[in-house]
Amino acid sequence: MLLSEPEAKFKLAVLNTNAIELDKLDTVTRLTNLGLPQEVITRIEELWEKTQELSGQVIHIGRVILAEIMKFIEKNPHLAVGVAIGLAVGALTSLIPFIGPLLAPLVTIVATVVGGVAGYRLDKGEEPRDGVIGITQELIVIAKKFFELFANILNTLQGEFSNF
Repeated sequence: MLLSEPEAKFKLAVLNTNAIELDKLDTVTRLTNLGLPQEVITRIEELWEKTQELSGQVIHIGRVILAEIMKFIEKNPHLAVGVAIGLAVGALTSLIPFIGPLLAPLVTIVATVVGGVAGYRLDKGEEPRDGVIGITQELIVIAKKFFELFANILNTLQGEFSNF
């Protein structure tokens, strides 16, 4: 999906208009209720405040990103749970004496990916497929689904966001 610059600016303006209406407390509450780990939620404040000027208009880019993340999680609730489980497994691994801190980063990545893919498959109503290829395909679909529109907007307007 290739966007022209005017289309990208229009879509970003619409996303910004919707994001301005977000309430910070409601957003944090919704993300908590969706099952996101508390570590992620505590980092929202910094992202919440990010803005960027575009053609004389202030774009609340942090809020736009959060709104898109929330829409994605609401459409894919099992995926969010799977990722949260993966992060929890990684955190628990770090508690193992001696080797836990060494294994935790790897276990976190693997468990988060596996949990996310398993959740995504549940959201789609599909039975699990076998093999690494199936998992890789699912990861590609997940990334593409999440980032497609937002990436197109930012790629089209990358010159406008040079100092972001």
